[in-house]
Amino acid sequence: MAGNSAKHYEMITDIWQEFIGDNFHFGYFETGDMDLPRAAEMMIDKLLEPCGVSESSRILDVGCGIGGPAFYIHERHHCAIDGISTSERGVQIANEASRERGYEQVRFKVADGMNNHLPDNTYDIVWIMEASHPIPDKEALFRECFRVLKKGGRLAMCDLVQLKVLSLRQGLIYFISNIREFLFAPKVWGPAHILTMGNLSDELIKAGFHRVCAVDITKEAAPTLKCWKENAARFRAGEISDSSRQYLDDFIKGCTNLEKAFGDGLMGYGMLLAHKES
Repeated sequence: MAGNSAKHYEMITDIWQEFIGDNFHFGYFETGDMDLPRAAEMMIDKLLEPCGVSESSRILDVGCGIGGPAFYIHERHHCAIDGISTSERGVQIANEASRERGYEQVRFKVADGMNNHLPDNTYDIVWIMEASHPIPDKEALFRECFRVLKKGGRLAMCDLVQLKVLSLRQGLIYFISNIREFLFAPKVWGPAHILTMGNLSDELIKAGFHRVCAVDITKEAAPTLKCWKENAARFRAGEISDSSRQYLDDFIKGCTNLEKAFGDGLMGYGMLLAHKES
């Protein structure tokens, strides 16, 4: 999560909060009339469902954003949550919000998911919500997650995934045909190292995890992009700086490009659960 990813999130955190809200992740649209805030909560609910969370659980939130999912989980289960992120601004906003709400058991700190310096065998659940794709070394990430989990603990994650594996020739043709979109993407989304669910499962198993389950939820997540574009367009129409307006133009274009990748079947969205044996 270090380096360019941290710089990217330092840049976009405040403006994303303005037009996306406290949850920076995709939603899970169970019905066609569901709004984005509820869909974002539903994604948390769906990912948390198989985790067996209780009031006594201790959760590590890797890539915690500004704390939205952590607060949502704590409000419903009253469990202890530690959030880590390489974004100093995100951690600052999250800690300020936690203090304002009086959540003594919800804390955030600046740390790298690939080397978090947290004690072994500490957490019941490791939570990675759309925070794996910026991390280049998935093996290091998952080994750290495995290390800090208690025996019998679970890792739950959701993120963008690669759905279609292209041959070298197909990949080259697709890249050349969409070169502008490929070069433009990091400007909006930051650096990304996106794997298939199979590749992610392999990396989890190499890190020591067992009983890895992966589910394709592209259909339920895809409407998020349309909602984000609509929110950005509404915010753009207000009184904002020229630089903010330019970023919003780029963001809308980035969403359109990602919609195309979803439509082409190249990209999608996945949910994974893995266990550390007792």
